[in-house]
This record gives sequence, C-alpha cells and structure tokens, in this order.
Amino acid sequence: MKIPDVITMSLWITPIVLQGVIASVMVCRRLAGVFPLFFSYTFLVLTRDVALLFVRYPGDAYSSVYWWGEGIAVLLGLGVVVEVIWHLIRPYSFLRKFALRFFWIVALAALAAGIMMLLSTENLGQADPVLEAIILLERSARFLQACLLIVLILLMSRLGLTWHYYAIGIALGFGVYSAVDLALLEVRAKLHLIANDTFRLLEPAAYNLAVLIWALYFVPSRQRKVVVESLPHTDIARWNEVLSEYLKK
Repeated sequence: MKIPDVITMSLWITPIVLQGVIASVMVCRRLAGVFPLFFSYTFLVLTRDVALLFVRYPGDAYSSVYWWGEGIAVLLGLGVVVEVIWHLIRPYSFLRKFALRFFWIVALAALAAGIMMLLSTENLGQADPVLEAIILLERSARFLQACLLIVLILLMSRLGLTWHYYAIGIALGFGVYSAVDLALLEVRAKLHLIANDTFRLLEPAAYNLAVLIWALYFVPSRQRKVVVESLPHTDIARWNEVLSEYLKK
C-alpha cells in the first residue's frame, strides 16, 4: 500500500474510532439526552462511514449511501447549531427572541453565500439536481457554523462563558472544520492553488481535527467544573432594555 493510501485510510478510520468512543461516552454519562441532535449526528456519521467500508467503491451503492447520509448529516448539523445556541442562551431570557432573529438572519446570509459558492463551481448544471441541492445546503451550513463560532468568541466574556462547556466544544469543532473547509473550497475553486489530490487529504484532515476537539471535550473522565464566584461586569438590565426596544420594532 502506498503512503498516500495509508494516509487516506488513516484519515478515514481515525474519526470512526473517535466518534465511536464519543457516542459510547455520551450514552454512559447520559449526555445523549442533553445533546440529542449532536449525538444523532455523531451516530449517523459513524454508521455511514462504517457501512461505506463494506460497499464497493466506486459504485451507485457507495454514492447513494455517502450522499444521502451527507444530506441527513448536514440537516442534523444545522439542528446542532440551534441546539448549541439554546444551551448557551437558556439562562438569559432576554436573549432568546433576539437570538432567534439573529439565527434566521445569518441563515439567510449563509444560504446566499452557499448559492454564490455553488455558482462559482465549475461544471455547474452537469451534476444531479439532488446532489447540487445537498452541496448547496452543505456549504450554507458550513458558513452558518463558522459564523456561530465567531459570535460565540465575541460574546463569551459578556455572557460569562468559558471554554469548558460541552456546547462550546461542539461549536468549536464545527466552526474550525467549517472555516477550514470553506477556505479550502475557495482556494481550490478560484485561486487554483490546491491540487485535487491535496484537497482530498486536507478536507478529511480538517474533519479529523474537529472530531479530535469533540473527543477532548467528551472523553476525559470529568468535565471541569467552573465555579462562578461573581458575575462578569455587564449591565444586564441595560441589555434587556435595549433588546426589548429592538424586538418591539
């Protein structure tokens, strides 16, 4: 087996093993009920990739299992964004309506960005319409997940959050993978600085990094407990007043 084949196989097998461990840990610690959508995403990708090990490549069966699984995974990934947002803003009642509006605004921006990236792709219109729809949804989801990470980084200190929350770890993994994936797509499609063979290695490597981040959050024996001795210096009352006025418009 050639070295590139060994690397490719390693990049495929590693997330299968890690996600199997993550799913098992979540079940044992009853975290599957706390983050049901993230658990469903992990279990789906795990079972799909295991199934692909036993399906002949290339072939119609392989393509169907991969792309239909990818479509469902993207939908679950969008659900995970909502799940993470809900877990982080649940203690702040005044942020809930604002966060919902912000989510739809960013979702529409992500859809527009996905359409623009799809239109810039070569051989547009030659692929299956269902495949093009899945690719559009996938790129829009990646944009939304990257935006979520940026917003969380900007608001963490204001909301008194730390990097030790499970929800932050989930968002961090998705955000890093999405940002790298979008950057690779743009560099390959527009600048043509990355060869197809290199892209086939870098993209799964980025996903391996995301799975490693999730493993570092869920696999350790205990989640670090953060004792809040005092609230951050934030004028919550003023935030509530401003957001209330905004939502009444």
